Order: sequence, then structure tokens, then C-alpha cells
Amino acid sequence: MEQTQTPGRRLNILGKAARRKRIFARLREGWGYDEIAGEERLSAERIRQIVSEVLDKRVIDRGVDHAHLQLERLAPALRIVGEAIGRGELKAVAPLIKLIDRLDKHQVTVVAKYTYGPEERKRLLDKINRLRDNLEPRDDEPADGEPAVPADGGENNSAEIPV
Repeated sequence: MEQTQTPGRRLNILGKAARRKRIFARLREGWGYDEIAGEERLSAERIRQIVSEVLDKRVIDRGVDHAHLQLERLAPALRIVGEAIGRGELKAVAPLIKLIDRLDKHQVTVVAKYTYGPEERKRLLDKINRLRDNLEPRDDEPADGEPAVPADGGENNSAEIPV
């Protein structure tokens, strides 16, 4: 009589979550897909599918947020390497160069390299001019305790902002 493997019970949500945790813990420990598959009694292909599904579903930070996070992570390393160089340790030069390279890579993402085009510049200057006009008292409304006509004869001495 030939024995066939009967499929195991299907896992509920908690069982699947526990299996994913075990799989990723083993991956972090350096296990291969085949080894994990043997322990979990699944195929190596199914382990790859599970890992791929989890990685596809994760939320990835925006580029700027990720760059800020990486810069914060690199700050302590930069401080340590800087102290080593301050003590005269020449072995710290190579890690310093690598750190500076990483910092430059992430700094490019953080620093905004946006320049205003002519349309944006015109809109901004129009807005500034409207604000200036709104802040000036009108000729028919005297300001508190001031005469209706300014001392300079009513001329507007504010210069227009060039476009």
C-alpha cells in the first residue's frame, strides 16, 4: 500500500504571521531557502513566494524621509571616524571616505535643487506686490493720527520688484 502525504491543515492568520516571522528570522540568521523549506515542510519555491509577497506589501518611505533616516544613521559613525582621525589613526581614512560618499549620496536627495521658472517667479512677485499694496493705507482713509496726505506729497517711494 502506497502512502500519500495528506495536506496539512491550513494556517489561520495568526499561524501565517508566525510562519512569516520564523522565515524572516531564519533568513536574518543566514539560512538558505532550502533549509527553511525543510523546517517549515514547504517547497523552496513557496518560501520564495512568501518572502516576495511580504517584501512587495511593505511600505517604503518617500525618498526624502529615507534620506533623512540614513543621514541620522550615519551621524554616529561619522563622529567615531572623526575622533579616530583626530587621534591620528590612518586606518580611519578609508572608512571616512566611504562615509562621506554615503553622506553625499543621501544629501543630494535631501537638498532641494528646485529653481523657480519664469511663471512661478511672476506669480510670486505679483503676490508680494499685492501684499505690499494691501499693507499701505489708502488715500481716502487716514491712518491713526496721520494726515490724509503723506508728508512727501502722496508719492509712493516703494520700488517695484523686478521680474
